[in-house]
Amino acid sequence: MDIGQQMKPSPAILFATLGSEPQVVTAALELLRRQGEVIQRVEVVHTVAPLELPLANAVETLREAFLESPGGVSLSGNPEFELHPIYDEKGQPVADVDTPASIDAAFRVVYRLVHRAKKAAYRVHLSIAGGRKTMAVFGMLAAQLLFDDDDRLWHLYSGGDFLKSKRLYPQAGDDVHLIPIPILQWSTVSPVLRRFSETEDPFEALEQYRCLHLEEKLTQARAFMLGSLSAAERSVVTLLVKEGLGDKEIAKRLNLSPRTVGAHLSSAFAKAADHWGLQGVTRTQLVVLLGMGNVGFRM
Repeated sequence: MDIGQQMKPSPAILFATLGSEPQVVTAALELLRRQGEVIQRVEVVHTVAPLELPLANAVETLREAFLESPGGVSLSGNPEFELHPIYDEKGQPVADVDTPASIDAAFRVVYRLVHRAKKAAYRVHLSIAGGRKTMAVFGMLAAQLLFDDDDRLWHLYSGGDFLKSKRLYPQAGDDVHLIPIPILQWSTVSPVLRRFSETEDPFEALEQYRCLHLEEKLTQARAFMLGSLSAAERSVVTLLVKEGLGDKEIAKRLNLSPRTVGAHLSSAFAKAADHWGLQGVTRTQLVVLLGMGNVGFRM
């Protein structure tokens, strides 16, 4: 295999969310092409609102642009094109992303499309410029959960004549740009988190992450309580965190002076700062760090 073959990038796919403006899809495609990308597929996610003419017109415009006549615009080597209307788990069309059921359905569609593309070894470009802001949030979360280093999340900015003209494809001098959106990928945080991307259900992946996060908090809490604190400090911190007692109440419960309780807590705060690598830890912060309100006080 020669060097050129070794450096050949994997195939790329463009996902785009759609509202009432079809040019958010076609402009993103054109700008990616200008960057040298060869987009093999374009897949568009949209709600289903037959009575909402702007959205229906946008869907039809894209269908004609990709699947029928290009309307006078040269589109040599058109990518494969697919529309993904959003339906809920009962098969009902989602007209807007404004209820728990529609939010669940929209997130699942976006996540599963990206998941499928990554399983097929595509590099993913995801444009979240179209549709509701909640769709953009779902796109960002799917990218965080599933993206690799070569995948990109985009916002499309357009203004001036291009915005007013409603042209599908930008011309020289048009004020339209793809803006990269930085994300923190799970796979870069920890290789352990990478396994969560194996599931096709985004909510299952998030639940697995929540459970792991809680277990990590428990592990950190146990290590601090058992490894950093003296027995006397541990008794004081236990009453502080588990029952929320003040210094005088702790002193009374343990038959200590308030001054001794204060000294134990000051020592515990300093040790907590060292344990978690912080500049300083307050009373409230120690309770949060130990996470007792959420994970329970288990030793």
